[in-house]
Amino acid sequence: MPDRPQVLLRLVHSLARLDAVEPLPHRLCRAVVDVSSARHGAISLGITAAERTLLCASSEYAARFEDTQELVREGPGLEVLSSGRAVVSADGAETLRRWPGLVGALGTGSVGMESVVVHALPMRPASSLVGVMTVHHLESPSAPPFDLSDLQFLADAVGAALVGDQTAHHDPSRMWSERDRISQATGMVVVQLALGPDDALAVLRAHAFAQAVSLAEISRRVIARELDFRTGLGEGGA
Repeated sequence: MPDRPQVLLRLVHSLARLDAVEPLPHRLCRAVVDVSSARHGAISLGITAAERTLLCASSEYAARFEDTQELVREGPGLEVLSSGRAVVSADGAETLRRWPGLVGALGTGSVGMESVVVHALPMRPASSLVGVMTVHHLESPSAPPFDLSDLQFLADAVGAALVGDQTAHHDPSRMWSERDRISQATGMVVVQLALGPDDALAVLRAHAFAQAVSLAEISRRVIARELDFRTGLGEGGA
C-alpha cells in the first residue's frame, strides 16, 4: 500500500488533471474516485443525519444512492454520522442484510449492487466530524490500491481541503503576515500544478492536515522551496 504522502500526491495530481469548469468539491470527488480506483463516489457535509447535505457525487447512481438514504432513513452514510466510525459493506448480500429498505428502493438488479463494496468514511480533519466520504468499489480478486486506513486518511484530507485550516489561530499581530505568506504560496502552487487559486489553497489545506501543521507552516515550506507539489519533494530531493 502507498504511504500517506503518496496518497495525497496522487489526489493532488488527479485534481490537477481535471477541467476547472466544475466546482472544487465536484472535482475533489472525481479525484477521490480516480485515485482509489472506485466506480462511484460522493461527499456529504453535516454532523448529524438531520443536517446532512449532499455536496457532490461522481455519477447519477452515486447521487441516487445518497438521496435514497435520506428517503428511507437508512444506509452507510447515516450510520457513519450516528457512530462516527467507518462503515464497510463487503458485498451486495451484506448490503441487503444491513439496509433492506435502501436496497429495495434502489432496485439491485438495475445497478449490479451484488458486486459492489461500499466504504463510507467519516471526514474528521481535526478530530471533529464534518461529513462523510463514500466510495463504491467493484469486487475484484486483485488488491485495491488503498486499504481502509488509506481511505480514511484520504477522507480526512478531503475534509481539510473543503472546510479550511483547522489549526488556524486568530492572533491579530500575526494574521496579516501569515495571510500574505499563504497568498504567496497559493500563487506558487497555481504555477506548479496549473490550478486555479481555490484549488491551490485546498491543496495547501489538505497537505497541512497530512503533516499535522498549520497552513502558514506549509506555506512557508512552499515559499522556501522545501515543498514542490510537482514532485512532492524539496529541491534537494529530500
